[in-house]
Amino acid sequence: MRWQADRLAVVGTIWPFVDWDQATCHGSDPEIQPVLWELPTKLFAPCDDAAFVAWLADVVERYDGDGIDDMPGLAYPIRHWEVANEPAMQGGHGHFFQGTSLDYLAMLRLAFDAITAADPAAVILTGGQAGMQVEFANFWRPVLESGTGAFHIGNIHSIGSDRSFFSNDYRGFLDESGHADKTFWITEALVPTMPEPGQRPPGADELARITLTGFATALADGASRVFNVGPHDPTGGPGPESDEAFELLARTVSNFDSASWVTGTSVRFDMPDGRSVYALWDDAGLPASVTGTVETLLYDGTTGNAAAAGLSADAPMLVTVRP
Repeated sequence: MRWQADRLAVVGTIWPFVDWDQATCHGSDPEIQPVLWELPTKLFAPCDDAAFVAWLADVVERYDGDGIDDMPGLAYPIRHWEVANEPAMQGGHGHFFQGTSLDYLAMLRLAFDAITAADPAAVILTGGQAGMQVEFANFWRPVLESGTGAFHIGNIHSIGSDRSFFSNDYRGFLDESGHADKTFWITEALVPTMPEPGQRPPGADELARITLTGFATALADGASRVFNVGPHDPTGGPGPESDEAFELLARTVSNFDSASWVTGTSVRFDMPDGRSVYALWDDAGLPASVTGTVETLLYDGTTGNAAAAGLSADAPMLVTVRP
């Protein structure tokens, strides 16, 4: 498979919908327009729980890499599973799910138990909250408040809606709903390309700048993984300059041990080899404790060296401080 040839880690999304099952308890319900053409036109939680659990156990067993009934040639197991996708998306652009918060929660619990029984090392994500807009928060609040023991990692999306992908708001949402101990991933992140009210649309250079600051902000807010939609967006995404700024950040701090705020416009990444990398913007400088010469890397890839004292980030940059 291509993902193995490319040595990609995979988050498997569980689509628990099949026509024959839906017909058994939702045969008289109206059909809907799914967001994805691959999905059926009825998207309720499974009618036959036992069949769903048996199917899910087989799927997980095929990809868990334990040497028992694995996919032929499997080299990299799938250990992360997302249960459905954006279940609160029920109208507008189409449907990903039909049902209430509690319907989804029951399905999530069933899936969690089935997946972890088949693979105790598996990690379960919620099905991607489509943003922090009121209608999405209202759907997810009952799921989170009653969802103790039903997932390992929270999951938020932001496609052009927020410059830091709702990272701060979602961290607070998890905390308030009883999951302060849970980390979260942003499995769909796309920087906004539409103009602010009364402003012009951001150009390529501005999109590159907000890409570096937005992703650094999300990591400092506690996101442990951020998936850049970038060029994979059907509209073409924010462009190559933005993609390059993301790659620059990824290459520089992808294996950080910790990320923390220093000021409102500066983030510190502590690296395994003892280095510290600071993301700076809006004229932020380095802490007074940093002295000597440091390495600078601008959002556009320009490299240089500078004295730590008096350094001011008049453009977004990464500054490496070696031990």
